[in-house]
Amino acid sequence: MAEMLLEVASLNKSYGAIQATQDLHLNIEKGHIHALIGPNGAGKTTLVNQLTGDIFPDSGRIIYKSCEITRMSDYKRARLGIARSFQITHIFENLTVAENMALAINARNGHSFHFWRNSLKSSIVTANLDNALARVDLGHRARLKASHLSHGEKRQLEVGMALVGNPELLILDEPMAGMGSGGTVELSKLISSLKGSVTILLVEHDMDVVFSLADMVTVLVYGHNILTDSPTNVRTNKEVQAAYLGESVDA
Repeated sequence: MAEMLLEVASLNKSYGAIQATQDLHLNIEKGHIHALIGPNGAGKTTLVNQLTGDIFPDSGRIIYKSCEITRMSDYKRARLGIARSFQITHIFENLTVAENMALAINARNGHSFHFWRNSLKSSIVTANLDNALARVDLGHRARLKASHLSHGEKRQLEVGMALVGNPELLILDEPMAGMGSGGTVELSKLISSLKGSVTILLVEHDMDVVFSLADMVTVLVYGHNILTDSPTNVRTNKEVQAAYLGESVDA
């Protein structure tokens, strides 16, 4: 029997008359890449914010590793092993790649520091920095200022920073946004290389990426899960096609 890492049951969230999440059910199997797709305004970001603890649902339950986390704070969820990247890259442009990664390593290990540029000297950073950079293929960029990275490399760095705490669930929110074809290929390779070592919830508009990477796909429309199935079945499902204004989901 499949082991579920995350289970969402009857989740609801409204903003006035707008119901952003409607009786939503979602199960994410451990070790899988599970994609979340849907038209603009489908409620994807609202759902992600509820999973990470940035907002709380009006009703329903979120179970992570058999523990209810529905109203648990975001930092406690992070300690349990939930990490996230954002639609807009969250890195420090004026620091080097190594310094950005060092800050993430120190933060994940509860280290308090006053001078960011001294963060490279901590013992925990010395022990982990090279591996953290190598994991996202940025070792050769360590001394470069983050502002000089390509957009794709900035995404790689952000994913690397999210990975330093060895999360069990990594939520990638629109990682391909604004990416050229070359960057998309490289980041797709990185995400694929993580398969099995970390469970990934991939929120993404690029259907080629979704169908090439995902084990399962959930389609969200008006805050409601209309289908969870294999990429092949989702691609050909008429209800999914109708949700995309009558066009094929891979159009």
